Amino acid sequence: MDESKLIKYILEETDQAENQEIKQWIAAHPNHKKKYERVQYVWEKSQFVRPSKVISTEQAWQDFLKRRDHRSPQTTKHVSLYPWYQVAAAAVVFLIATAFVYVRFLEPDNALLSNIHLASEQKTVSDTLFDGSVITLNKSSQLAFNQSIFNKERKAKLVNGEAFFQVEKNENRPFQVQAGEVKITVLGTKFNVKKHGEQVEVILQSGAVRVNYEDKERVLKPGDKLLINQVKGLLTSSTAEDELYSYYVGDYFEANDTPLWRVIEVLNEAYGANIILLNERLRNLPLTTTFKNDSLENNLEVLKATFGLTVIRKPHRIIIK
Repeated sequence: MDESKLIKYILEETDQAENQEIKQWIAAHPNHKKKYERVQYVWEKSQFVRPSKVISTEQAWQDFLKRRDHRSPQTTKHVSLYPWYQVAAAAVVFLIATAFVYVRFLEPDNALLSNIHLASEQKTVSDTLFDGSVITLNKSSQLAFNQSIFNKERKAKLVNGEAFFQVEKNENRPFQVQAGEVKITVLGTKFNVKKHGEQVEVILQSGAVRVNYEDKERVLKPGDKLLINQVKGLLTSSTAEDELYSYYVGDYFEANDTPLWRVIEVLNEAYGANIILLNERLRNLPLTTTFKNDSLENNLEVLKATFGLTVIRKPHRIIIK
């Protein structure tokens, strides 16, 4: 939902159809309600810098036309334009003062004209942006985002780590993610970006994204995975083997005929563990199940019971055979 329409709704300048549309949109999702409340909060914070009398330029113009049409033909009247300069000056002062209020007095996560910074350490972090988009950071990740509603583009920078983006669609304001020298441009979609050193991985879950690196460009469709090696300048396209990459978003692991080696790989990443498959024949055992991202011990028990495995715990490593 466009911010200008929400402000129009707050000012009670929407018609009945628009009112119904906005009410349904707010009720449809908690993130929509949060976005509306943020717009309302910002607007209310700016009230004290408003002119005591709000002058409608449209109404002023109509009044001028009426006066012109009904004036006496024998009398020549000189209409001063000074009030119009007052209106313009008041508007400029209002905009500047409002911008100052936004930057100076709002909390960082509500600020519209400044960058927000997200950082995670030992647990994932999720935040809803002003536009309704949701960003989830995996552990040990950092991201910066420009929330200004006055910019043509919405821009995020993944400094390091991994993030999952659920972007609110806005064709007039594309959403861009920068990871190193890799730029990802979207309108409305869900995708995952992982930056590890000089390698960037992009996996598209839904919608469409365009990835640019140097003079190279790729357009991804759902299920596509793109690896960008910024040292060698190589772009490698493939299909995402599974959706385990998003385990930190929904807080569960979903395996669908997934080979055991891949499940172990993700568990090692998620828990910072060092699980080793001792027998080569175990690598491709298929697993179809969903288990919570709670404790490593519980999930090892699931694997143990499913395949009849033996789990041996050693200092700094776990051996499965």
